[in-house]
This record gives sequence, structure tokens and C-alpha cells, in this order.
Amino acid sequence: MKDKLQSDSLGQLADPTYSRVREKLREDILSGYFISGERLKIAELVERYKVSQMPIREALQQLQGEGLLIIEPNKGAHVRKVDKQFLESIYEIRQLIEVYLTVKCIENLKQKDLKLLNQIQKSYESAAAKEDYTICLQLNRRFHSTIYELANNSEGLQILEKHWQLINTLRLTYGFGSRRTAEVIEEHQAILLALESRNPAAVETAASVHCVNAKADLLAQMGDRLK
Repeated sequence: MKDKLQSDSLGQLADPTYSRVREKLREDILSGYFISGERLKIAELVERYKVSQMPIREALQQLQGEGLLIIEPNKGAHVRKVDKQFLESIYEIRQLIEVYLTVKCIENLKQKDLKLLNQIQKSYESAAAKEDYTICLQLNRRFHSTIYELANNSEGLQILEKHWQLINTLRLTYGFGSRRTAEVIEEHQAILLALESRNPAAVETAASVHCVNAKADLLAQMGDRLK
């Protein structure tokens, strides 16, 4: 398995920037190439990704920020266990912030913003019909980012950004439940209707349901991996 993953990873890693290294290292951790608790040695990562030490070190720092790695003085970096508790903790924090920002955005919401959100939603539905889940993830992120940015809370948005790529990578690795994409469409539509009515209680309910269902589906898809 490692040989195949190594071949796939190295074949795709052509641009030796820390962001590309970070993405490939994240994929290797979440796919199981690097196992829970495994120590990551700089020299071995340099050899694997064919880059210098600097982008490796920057990528490690970034993934520590996402919670995937633990870096200790004089011990280096090792892989954190991605288990049910870890994911539930991330989603609990995200739910609090996402719901707050979605409600808060009402203060600055204009008709042009609603128009843009509806356009993004239509694009999402089109991508979903084609089962293009990579595009779905990108549009889902754009849909929510557009809402959160209207809340004018850069700190809250920064916390959400911290784990967004992690969650998207897990989604691309483990997929969605058979009904999840249709549910996302329904949940987005509920959020849009609540925003259009400028009803804080309705917005809070719709945003909360969306967060709870997203967590439940990802945990279900990861299944045995979390045991």
C-alpha cells in the first residue's frame, strides 16, 4: 500500500512549495501512509517529497496548527491520532462559530449578497447532479465563506479556515453518504430562506442542523477507521 501511495504522491508533487508539500503530507497522514503516533523525520520527508528542509518545516508547522501533528521540543513531530473524539471536538467548535457568524451576517446582508449566494447554490446543485464532488466541496466552502465574511469577524473566520482543508481532504478520502449531497442542497436552501427573511432564530436553526448533519455523515463514512 505504501509503495502505491508513494508513487501517486510523488507523481503529483511537481511544485516544491510548502503549500503543495503540506497538502501531500496531509493526504498521506489521512490516508494512513503515516500512522498514528509515527514520528516524522525531516530527512525522510525531504527524500519522499524531493524538496529542501524549509518547505518541509513550514508544512509541519501548518499541520500542527490544524491539529494533525504534535511538535515537541527536542523530539520533533509525530502524527496525532485522528479519532472520533478529535473530529467531534473540531465540529463542536466549528458549530458554535459557524452558527454565530451566520446569524451575525444578517446585520450586513444585502440583496446583492443573497443574489450571489443563490448563484453559488445553483452551481453547487449543478455540480452535485454531475457527481463532481471536488467542485461541490469548493462551492460549499465558497457558499459559507461568503456568509461568514459578512459577519466582519476575522478571528472567527480564521478558526474555521484552520480546519477547512482538513475536512475537505477527509471528504475526498472517505466520500459522502448516499443522501448527503441532496441533504446539503436542502440545508443550504433552508439557510437561504432564513437569511432572506432576516429571522435570526430561523437562521440559527438552519445553520445548526447543517453542522450537526455534516458531522454525523463524516463520522459515519469514516466508520471502522475511527474504532
